[in-house]
Amino acid sequence: MDNLELRQVLEAEQKILAARRKKHFSEDFADALDENRFGIALSGGGIRSAVINLGVLKTLQRFNILKQADYLSSVSGGGYTNSYIQAILQGDGGYDDLFQDDHIDYLRKRGRYLFPGEGWHKIWNIITLVVAYVVSLAMSLVSPAIILGVGYVLHLILWDVFDFSINQISSFVNDLLLNGGIVLAVIIGIHYLFNTIFVYRLHISSWYNRLEAAAVLLLMLGVAGSLFWGFRGVRGLDANSLLPMLAVIFFLIVMGFITNPNATSFHRFYRKQLADAFLHFAEGDKNVLLHKMQHTGEERELAPYPLINTTLNLQSSSDPNFQGSKASDYFLLSPNYCGSKLVGYVPTNEAKGYRDLTLPSAITISAAAVNPGMGAYSSKILSILTTLFNLRLGFWIWNPMKLVSKYPVVWWPAYFFYELFSRISTDKLMVNISDGGHIENLGVMELLRRRCRLILAVDAEADPFYIFGALENLTVRARNELGIDIRFRDDQVPERVIRPRPSHGYSQQRYAIADMYQLWDKVETPRGEEIVHYDDYKIGTFVYLKSSVTAPVGRPEISRDDVLRYGTYKYKIYNPSFPHESTADQFFDPIQWESYFQLGQWLAADLLHCDDPEHYSGDNRYMISLEELQDFFQHGTPLTFPHDPVADFEASFEKKLSETPHDETEELVDESRTTGRPTSYKM
Repeated sequence: MDNLELRQVLEAEQKILAARRKKHFSEDFADALDENRFGIALSGGGIRSAVINLGVLKTLQRFNILKQADYLSSVSGGGYTNSYIQAILQGDGGYDDLFQDDHIDYLRKRGRYLFPGEGWHKIWNIITLVVAYVVSLAMSLVSPAIILGVGYVLHLILWDVFDFSINQISSFVNDLLLNGGIVLAVIIGIHYLFNTIFVYRLHISSWYNRLEAAAVLLLMLGVAGSLFWGFRGVRGLDANSLLPMLAVIFFLIVMGFITNPNATSFHRFYRKQLADAFLHFAEGDKNVLLHKMQHTGEERELAPYPLINTTLNLQSSSDPNFQGSKASDYFLLSPNYCGSKLVGYVPTNEAKGYRDLTLPSAITISAAAVNPGMGAYSSKILSILTTLFNLRLGFWIWNPMKLVSKYPVVWWPAYFFYELFSRISTDKLMVNISDGGHIENLGVMELLRRRCRLILAVDAEADPFYIFGALENLTVRARNELGIDIRFRDDQVPERVIRPRPSHGYSQQRYAIADMYQLWDKVETPRGEEIVHYDDYKIGTFVYLKSSVTAPVGRPEISRDDVLRYGTYKYKIYNPSFPHESTADQFFDPIQWESYFQLGQWLAADLLHCDDPEHYSGDNRYMISLEELQDFFQHGTPLTFPHDPVADFEASFEKKLSETPHDETEELVDESRTTGRPTSYKM
């Protein structure tokens, strides 16, 4: 199978986006794709970013803005939200079903997605996590055990060939190695019974994981006890019998071909917890294949095309452009194509290893924050520690450059040592991918590659000192790698308008607007030569939303109507680090979850200059067209938010009714019936 170039991928996506626009809107809107291609980027940051992004998308959808987006690009925690959106729209649900009360209530209760539940249920989940880690740690030792086992048996053979006395080897060492081999063999058997068969059955894997953990623990305790009490039932290998030794070597080598390190890492547990939390409302199986995410029936609605960003680790690359332990590149996972510009792209539904890739696996890889290879954050010391302690959330996947072979074969134990000694590169059959935030945490680079004319980026990473690290990283990479300069307008510099004022600790506004300029571009000549063409012209608008809190100036007491908008203000009083609490906190209680969710809603509302987003829902929804949105951001053309007089009357009346003393309610109701309008009753 030949891999594809980025140009071919973009041409294929162009057809997909045009077809989606034509289906949902009009043929004219599809024809205007090159003029107003629109992408939304959801940053990384764990559960914090997932909840903020969810709030932002809720407000955007009140005005049908989310539906008009062509791309939904995500990194790490932003992928949690992306997967939720994709799963709902993949089924029978439409955009109106995304933010139903029962859906939001479930997600709110799953804020502690790693340890869900309360009381004994929560304690049991914690115990399960600890046991799962112990089991995965034991399983991770299979690869070095295979290599050591092969070496030990070869040692016995050579010892016999050169006529050394095998009895010189301690009987205890023989028993230890032999019984250790038995333990590993049985662990492998249990693991493959419960995981190779059921690993993709998320709806039944919960109790199987517990059963596996209990069985393996009992087995380990039993063998440890037998060693302690001097179990001597089986002695060492017969050094005079060459054939059995060769059979053992053959068995160990064969085991190396089926002992996949992805199955021995913590990836599968992490994946299950994410799927249970964010894919709960998926129609049918939560473990939907990635390449089926854009395959829907005629009556179903298509979600914005998902771009799931990961990092391609290159700690020992032979490419002179990618040298050093921190070298890395972008690696894309999407329904139609996966890969990177460096190694090429392959069709997701055809390529080996990609056609079986699922949506839960993709978002888990994109959120693999801890791994021996961590892109720009890699170090050899960390590689050793994370490998030995099996803190491996990354994923080994087939190298698009090497899939030209019809029957590629991988001997997995070697990959344990590639991780251990930082020898990860692209010259092997498999490549290692991890958290997209290890290279670019906003998820904007792929939107820039696709020449989006309007990009809305949500930055929800932890940035307590407002140094704008993710934004700075993006602007440098965009300028150096793509020739795109992101220039914030004079009155929209983030450090001035978003960074909190020292006097009171609150932001002036929550967003900043920039223009995108093409400084240089690579052009292919008729001879096929690539030259750099220098220029400086505007190509689009970049809208930057930052998790921040604005103070209700002059409103120390928050009224009932303002509780949604300024509820985060009260939360911040008791939690000063809000909204930049540590990403290590992946255990949101319902109040914390709701505060971040409200924050996200008002980030988008303030961006649109809308004072009452709650009003625009259901029958009162007002659609902001993409053309209006572009004019608003480019030229400052005000957005109009027309109100329904009947709805305004009802809302005003309900407000007065709620504020009226109980014994005077009848007078209020009678007056409203007589006048046909809310009373001016003075309290």
